[in-house]
Amino acid sequence: MVNLLPAVLIGGPPHAGKSVLFYGLTHALRERGIRHHAIRACPDGEGNWSQEGDPETVSQIRLPLKGEWPSAFVKRICLDLEHRCLPFLVDMGGHPRESQACILRQCTHSVLLLRDDREEYTQLWRRLVAENDLLPLAQVSSQREGTSTITSQTPLLEGIITGLERYDTATAKGPLFAALVELIATLFNSYSPQDLEKVFFEQAPTELVLDLYASLRTFAPTSIRWEPEMLAPFLASLPLQTPVSVYGAGPNWLYAALSAYTDPQPFYQFDPRLPFGWIQPLSLQISPAQFPEVLIETQNYQDVTKLTLQFPQKHLGYFQPDPLPFPPVPTDAGLIINGPIPFWLLTALVRLYKEAGDAWIAPYYVPSKKAVVVCSRVETHHPGDLVPMPTI
Repeated sequence: MVNLLPAVLIGGPPHAGKSVLFYGLTHALRERGIRHHAIRACPDGEGNWSQEGDPETVSQIRLPLKGEWPSAFVKRICLDLEHRCLPFLVDMGGHPRESQACILRQCTHSVLLLRDDREEYTQLWRRLVAENDLLPLAQVSSQREGTSTITSQTPLLEGIITGLERYDTATAKGPLFAALVELIATLFNSYSPQDLEKVFFEQAPTELVLDLYASLRTFAPTSIRWEPEMLAPFLASLPLQTPVSVYGAGPNWLYAALSAYTDPQPFYQFDPRLPFGWIQPLSLQISPAQFPEVLIETQNYQDVTKLTLQFPQKHLGYFQPDPLPFPPVPTDAGLIINGPIPFWLLTALVRLYKEAGDAWIAPYYVPSKKAVVVCSRVETHHPGDLVPMPTI
């Protein structure tokens, strides 16, 4: 069955500012309450964290792209797009290869961010849009300096956008950017995402459904994002030992903390990339065995263990036939979980090591350059505390 929900591809040549524009668009849409999902269809590990984080840290984490993308990654992204339950923004590499064509075919619309000095890429991306039957929404020229201007609004939005600088979260602005946000917001709202959400909530497998968008408005009306200092009072406002389904965008530590707080009751989270949306944390086990799709490194320090995960195929499928093995770690110390980890795996890891008896658990949060404690059985650490990464 063809998925009629829009999937807007942000395309264009390398180093045009696509990731910066993508970041600005998704945040502007969220500030307006436009429900959508932003998917990075590129195996370099980039995400919101790479725009918000320290440049040196980001450069160490981002993965250089060389050669063909792993076929398993491309297949998984295509399935994610096919099964989307919300409108999508899609960010992919600057020079797609034939092996990545299925990603383009799963999209419905396009926004091209081009460079005047790379005419060959302009022709390439125009051809890709036409060959894959994408409906053009905008074609924009990216320039480092100058004034952002609109040159045409019909039949598609055209103009110049300037100053798309990495690590500067305020660069996406001006009349053309505002017009682009309005264009995509109108498109996404035409598919009644609020009506979709109503269906999602009705299909939730638990009586209690936490809508993180509504929860933030209620708990911190003046805030536009969750901050670690909100965690302890927010958890205290929730009922104990109650099954819960969690919906909406939030930081990794928030999902991890909710998974720990509700343990051992059933915990569900909504992933708009997967069939039916509602999923539980992945099944895991403590074992010295190794799983080839996950590279695990443990580093033991005096009072903490750092558990770092990497994925050779740049993607890990949610559906696994057997529980995935993860190594035992000292339980008399804290645990920092590090790496570009899917939320459904992070929530599972927190429950696994909480049950094993770790003193405290904290996922690394790139924007703060520290780990955020999400659960603890010792008095020295509490949910919401920031912990620096250990050094030798």
